[in-house]
Amino acid sequence: MSVSVNWDTRVIYVPKAYLTFLGGTSYQLDVNQFRLKLKDLEDDEEGMPFPDTHRHNTEVLLGGITLARVFEIINGYTITFENGSYSVNLVGANQNIVDILNLNSVSVRSFNSAGLITVVSGSGVTEQDKLDIADRVWDELATQHNGPGTLSEIMEEIAIKTVNLPADPATQTTVNTIAATVELVLKIQKNRWKIQNNQMIIYDDNGSDPIVTLNLKNAAGMPSMTDVYERVPV
Repeated sequence: MSVSVNWDTRVIYVPKAYLTFLGGTSYQLDVNQFRLKLKDLEDDEEGMPFPDTHRHNTEVLLGGITLARVFEIINGYTITFENGSYSVNLVGANQNIVDILNLNSVSVRSFNSAGLITVVSGSGVTEQDKLDIADRVWDELATQHNGPGTLSEIMEEIAIKTVNLPADPATQTTVNTIAATVELVLKIQKNRWKIQNNQMIIYDDNGSDPIVTLNLKNAAGMPSMTDVYERVPV
């Protein structure tokens, strides 16, 4: 059983069988599909002498988003859903169906919104879009993001404080410099070290080239190898 129109009373009848079953007592009406069905009925020999049942504004692409279609019942037509204890969700367009509804036991839910948009799938961002965004982020120059509070500025400060790099306002620390800083910290933590001549010497991976030298002092601030209270970079 499909949608029908009583042209004399201008009542549009929507049977339960025409709706999409969602589960339980919930059904759904695709407003655009419903609109096309009404157009077919208007074109029939019986319906051609009568005024149009509705007007329609299609989807519009504007500023990168798709504004939803608008469907409006006009010319005094009303809609009756087959009576019963069930609910109908109206989807696919902004519409005025609830305003011209002949009330019975059916609960009709409208989801109109002034900002309603149509999304093709999920966020509308394709897999290639995601790859392009990732490439753009990693290829972006750090010098474009060196203002106060930016991640680049924070990492610059970490690098300066960790290995005493000179701060150069004209050249921000790159990812490579940050990686080198982390590598140096790891070497300090895990590599060979030796105490001699009141100094702690930390060596590079080869175990022979010094990378950090620290003066060792006791609580009185005097050089010491046995009662170490502090260490001071050379």
